Amino acid sequence: MDVDTETPLNPTPAAAPALGCWHFDAAEAESALRAPVRASLAEFGVIAVSGDDAARFLHGQLTNDVEHLGTDRLALNGYCNAKGRLLATFRTWRDVSATYLLLPRELLPGVLKRLSMFVLRAKVRLNDESDAWHAWALFGAGAETILATLGATSPAAPGQCVRIGSACLARLHGSARLAERFLMLVPAADSADWQARLSAVPTVGSGAFWWSEIEAGVPTVFAATQEKFVPQMINFEVIGGVSFSKGCYPGQEVVARSQYRGKLRRRMQLAHCALAADAGADVFAAGEAEPVGTVVMAASAPGGGFDLLVECPLEKAEAPLHLFSAEGPLLELRTLPYEIVDVTA
Repeated sequence: MDVDTETPLNPTPAAAPALGCWHFDAAEAESALRAPVRASLAEFGVIAVSGDDAARFLHGQLTNDVEHLGTDRLALNGYCNAKGRLLATFRTWRDVSATYLLLPRELLPGVLKRLSMFVLRAKVRLNDESDAWHAWALFGAGAETILATLGATSPAAPGQCVRIGSACLARLHGSARLAERFLMLVPAADSADWQARLSAVPTVGSGAFWWSEIEAGVPTVFAATQEKFVPQMINFEVIGGVSFSKGCYPGQEVVARSQYRGKLRRRMQLAHCALAADAGADVFAAGEAEPVGTVVMAASAPGGGFDLLVECPLEKAEAPLHLFSAEGPLLELRTLPYEIVDVTA
């Protein structure tokens, strides 16, 4: 994709790429290693949850603590089926009027319908407010300097957020190569103003942002990977997406049993490959006829080829891994930007 500083702040959903694998000019990702860039994230939608019981309702449905979510936090969260398999992953924030769930638009209708089934007599309203919010990523070397020119003090740690007028600015997980990553959530009414304020920052396609998510080891569940992963299989608890002290939610017993009753045998890995693979594609170990793992997401990588997040048994990560078949393209495993630790130890 060509860099276009005149790209609309929120392109129409039809302009959004297919989710789970991003093919784009890797020079866009490379540019973020040298200078700040911005990307409009039209593939995200927003569910607003309001009413007197909104926080309590979500607290009983999602994997992370919502009742104690402050307005200065942007939290990772998940929604599981009864078997503990993730139906969706979110970034969650709140203001005085509602709690908001940011998730892929392709999942939004189904998730909204499913959550609505469990409202019952609670004082809760769930609405699709995707058109009321614009999501932008600001990332790359020097992004904090840009924020300073806007009068914002950069949040210090992943998940911390500050308010710049009506906009919510949150720091995202980073990596050694790309430490400065921020998410901006802007009310649609203020989008033109923010377009002007950020006009000096080059615009890249959203694929560059998704590559930065892979680089940071942060997974998202898409339609192709719904109900494939217990949270720990994609390191979701390690990066702060699961609370083990909040109480019950759908699938909680399975998630807790995976954590406390035995060694976690499947984990997400960072990998590189010469060829791309769609989210949900099979991963094979050398010499084995049956798949051992799954591609979580993939994107064009700086320098060529594709970077991927893949899930597989830990013992299989010791053997050569391949895409599509045991003789398929070789996966080169790389080091995640965080340590896999027992968060309940």
